[in-house]
Amino acid sequence: MAALPPAVLATIEALSDLPGIGPRSAERLVFGLLRGDTGLDQRLARTLGDLRGGVVECGRCHHYCEPLPEGESLCGICVDGRRDEGCLCIVESPADLIALERTHTYRGQYHVLHGVLSPLQKVGPSQLRIASLVQRVGKGEFTEVVLALSGSTEADATSHYLMGQLQKVYEGPVTRLARGIPTGGNFDYLDAGTISRAMLDRHAVQRTSLPLGL
Repeated sequence: MAALPPAVLATIEALSDLPGIGPRSAERLVFGLLRGDTGLDQRLARTLGDLRGGVVECGRCHHYCEPLPEGESLCGICVDGRRDEGCLCIVESPADLIALERTHTYRGQYHVLHGVLSPLQKVGPSQLRIASLVQRVGKGEFTEVVLALSGSTEADATSHYLMGQLQKVYEGPVTRLARGIPTGGNFDYLDAGTISRAMLDRHAVQRTSLPLGL
């Protein structure tokens, strides 16, 4: 990239590493920040600097929440007494949780995996929040567990692995979202209507003898 100061090039490169932002989009963002004297660059620098210190994972579901000075930090959903304690929805990311919440069709609890199994990316069970999920389900009194993962090959493999782990500690029904979600589709790119219909039309997952190792 010619005729640009090193500071601009470094910022473009850093922004390009964000999901969904390529080099051209990163260029436009950087040039937008440099245009005029709005103070947006300083505000971004301050908020990004405070981001890590101001956010932790919920001690129960692993969604993001504000850290507490004392005790276990819990998100707003986990402390909401109006939620259905008997239903647990498993999602890949906090973005997927937010997408489901926008539909207003689900009022149960969540568990965020923070990814899916991907041998090519060297993401195994230990990199995800699977151990705490199995422990939580084993100790809880859930009447339904919902697998709300995307339609990718890795997500399907993750669902199969989770079924194998959950059936060790849980005998209740496990359901999966209907295929209103296209193959390979990411939750946070789908419209609320599609997600809502997939949740409402979820179906039972048949228990089978699945390989437990990965």
